[in-house]
Amino acid sequence: MVKAYQFAVEGTGAEDQSFTTSGTFTCEFHFAFDLAMRETFNQLTSGRAVYGKPGVGCSGPYDIHKIIIEQVKQ
Repeated sequence: MVKAYQFAVEGTGAEDQSFTTSGTFTCEFHFAFDLAMRETFNQLTSGRAVYGKPGVGCSGPYDIHKIIIEQVKQ
């Protein structure tokens, strides 16, 4: 069943630069993790992630510390 989800991912990159990504999507639950990871990678590589040290950027390798995927109540 297709439902709406929101996600947040926290982690670090090279030189301990912290990052946070987030977003929403609609899918079947078994696709939610893959979509969250794909969007996280897109945000990191396009500079749209929120960085702990603004303006420094964040290069890999990336280390994921926390992932939250929640169903959005409609």
